[in-house]
Amino acid sequence: MVLETFIEHEATRAEIYKLLSDSFYPPDEAVYAKTKTLHKNIGMYCPGEIRSSGVRENKAPSWKDHLEIKVDHARLFVGPYTLLAPPYGSVYLDTERRIMGNSTFDVVNCYRNAGLMVTEDYKNPPDHIAVELEFMHFLIVKEIKATTEENFLDFASTLNKQQTFLDTHLCPWIFEFVDNVERNAQTSFYRSLARITKAYVRYDFQTVTSMANSLHGGGSELKNSEPLNIHP
Repeated sequence: MVLETFIEHEATRAEIYKLLSDSFYPPDEAVYAKTKTLHKNIGMYCPGEIRSSGVRENKAPSWKDHLEIKVDHARLFVGPYTLLAPPYGSVYLDTERRIMGNSTFDVVNCYRNAGLMVTEDYKNPPDHIAVELEFMHFLIVKEIKATTEENFLDFASTLNKQQTFLDTHLCPWIFEFVDNVERNAQTSFYRSLARITKAYVRYDFQTVTSMANSLHGGGSELKNSEPLNIHP
């Protein structure tokens, strides 16, 4: 893969993760435009899943459409009653299945090791699905920067962080989470979002694994990394 094509591929990866992240926040008026771009980009990599997801052609949203999506978002992710699809990693990863468990602090350490800090005014737990997806976007952007600067050590380090984060944090819980979303959503918007999120993270896991394995064989610093143990 020539350098320009590789950078374009990685830029699309970064954009997909950012759009996925935005899609799990409370929906705003721009949600349809973002979703159209998201489906287009993911369709380049997972076209079969887009066809089977039931995604409708983008159309001008009515007030009723937007209201139904907002209500569905609250039902699934916010409450005030029992959350139908808790969007926090610790609920799925920790034995106590509660918010702000031990795995939450592990995620914070991942952010810190990448040079990020969770601001005090951020109200959600730091292992919220939207935050973890945006963290992947951040790491890919750093990887692109290292590539354009021909800094192999930074490239390998950032790719290793992606591999580790997918392996130990995002993949171990996101598939159960999106299954909950698809099962409990009352709108096609969130059912489709669940399906394409599942398809894309599975695809990207395989992509990052392949890239990292290539570096393993090339004698990079990744050679001493622990093997992946997730098989989505």
